[in-house]
Amino acid sequence: MIKTTTWKHNFSNYDNLDHINANGHQHLEIFQPFASKKIRLQLNNLYGEMPLVIESLEIYTDSKKKVAVTKDGRKSFAVESRLVEWSDWIDFNLPAESYLSIDLVSPTKAIHTLGLTISNDLIRTENSDPKETKYFFGISEIQIKTEHAHKKIGLFGDSLTNQGNYTAPLSIDLEKEFHCVTANYGISGNRLLHPGHSTSQWSTSFGEAGFTRFDHMIAEYQPNIVIFMEGVNDLLHPGTGAPVSELPNANALIKAIHTLRKKCKKHGITFVPMTITPAYGNINGGVFAWSEEKEKIRLAVNHELLKMPHVIDIASFVGEDNKLKSEFDYGDHVHLSAEGGKKVAKFVEEQLIRKRMV
Repeated sequence: MIKTTTWKHNFSNYDNLDHINANGHQHLEIFQPFASKKIRLQLNNLYGEMPLVIESLEIYTDSKKKVAVTKDGRKSFAVESRLVEWSDWIDFNLPAESYLSIDLVSPTKAIHTLGLTISNDLIRTENSDPKETKYFFGISEIQIKTEHAHKKIGLFGDSLTNQGNYTAPLSIDLEKEFHCVTANYGISGNRLLHPGHSTSQWSTSFGEAGFTRFDHMIAEYQPNIVIFMEGVNDLLHPGTGAPVSELPNANALIKAIHTLRKKCKKHGITFVPMTITPAYGNINGGVFAWSEEKEKIRLAVNHELLKMPHVIDIASFVGEDNKLKSEFDYGDHVHLSAEGGKKVAKFVEEQLIRKRMV
């Protein structure tokens, strides 16, 4: 049997949020593509300053057949601060193409190690509002045992990746139609060249620079394909919380992306870069975040990206006159709407098929 990651979502350090787990209970439903008899969950307290106490953790696809998840044989346990651990392997009858329900009971209130989603397609929370950001904790990866290996796709980027409006429907289609597995390595606010360094209350959650955390993804996930979508925050953040001096020139961004491609080539990974989408009209921290200088950098980077093999020109698909088309705009002139995200997912899937990657 082969150990297979069927779902993985990047967590970050939201040390500015203190209201998570107000009721001591969390319910998640996460899409699972393959059938299995063995399953385990990754337990994540990487940024916690105190243990994450779990009084009970149950999984089910039928509410009448709940199964307890244990760690070291115990139904109640703690995940120590600064650690990521695994549950025991659990005997569980997981149907193919089902939503795995996860009920977690914890008295811990100060939880800052969190994932987030806006899309309800891949990850369902108790809040189903398609416009609201949903935070979740405790579970950051699901593994099962399968008879066959599956192609692994890493979705790497910032909030456009993390929030799931395009990546969640894309993941479900790739898993259903092509029997691939995907992992979401997006971090909202992440920049390629700089770590979180801002006056924004969200600065800590922006994470380390994409350029360095890319290595972590390669080492831990070992993807066959990486779909890379990052760079817009390198332009948005300087002057709107981050120092203006951190605005990179086009050559710096291009050099970094070429370096990531070389790293992928060294490991036999297909690198699929996406052009940087427009952000004209965005207001960040009460300040107009875009400028003519930033737009020139974006266009220069995209010009070079279009010379790279496997590139997907997402910017031309969602943009017009250097702005997001209204059908794709979430409302802030940067992020993708739910319906726009689904169109992007189909576009990316078509490009992967045409390039014979899936």
